[in-house]
Amino acid sequence: MSYLRGKVSDKFSFLHTEPVLEKSGERTKLVLSAERKYCPYIRQYTEERIAEIIAIGYKYLYFQSRLLLPYLTPPEREILLTALVAADLPEDREYVRTRLTGEEVYCIDGTYRFRLHGLKNRWKKISEYVSVDFNALSLDSFLSFLTGEGEGKFFLKDGKLYDEDYRLLNKSVLTGRYFPIGEILLSGAKNVYAFGKPSAETENFLKKYYKERAVFC
Repeated sequence: MSYLRGKVSDKFSFLHTEPVLEKSGERTKLVLSAERKYCPYIRQYTEERIAEIIAIGYKYLYFQSRLLLPYLTPPEREILLTALVAADLPEDREYVRTRLTGEEVYCIDGTYRFRLHGLKNRWKKISEYVSVDFNALSLDSFLSFLTGEGEGKFFLKDGKLYDEDYRLLNKSVLTGRYFPIGEILLSGAKNVYAFGKPSAETENFLKKYYKERAVFC
């Protein structure tokens, strides 16, 4: 909800009205009041962001709860789970968005539990393909394939990733924490321009999987 509030607040800051988080027991509700003429734009943007939350955050938790991956280190496991999320992100996001259109009130948990059976069945099939003996070599092969399918250029500076319009990207927070490698995977980057000195982990990742498509400035 904090992610959604931040996105909506930034996008519609010109309305000079802040989205309000209201709590009632265990439920949290986000409310934004605006003139009727802005409502279609707010709804469209909100639906896109909710779709993002489910297609990234909920999907990450889905795989996290089902894949044991005993042969991967914790960092390798985190990268694999994020890569699995990134692999079909555009399709997953669009599937969720179509299930939200036309709703008056958006219930994120309700949508996930009751309106996405087809999507969750697809996730289930993917999880069944990832064997219990999945190891570092398997991860290397999967990442090599996935990073070769990207498009667009992105900029990395001070551990933060920006798109071609220099907008800060933070989708990886939906997996539990912000980390540059996760952000690069979720962006579907083809080229990455790194300014300054990235962390050793990020630098090694870029050199290994992006090779000449990673430029260090």
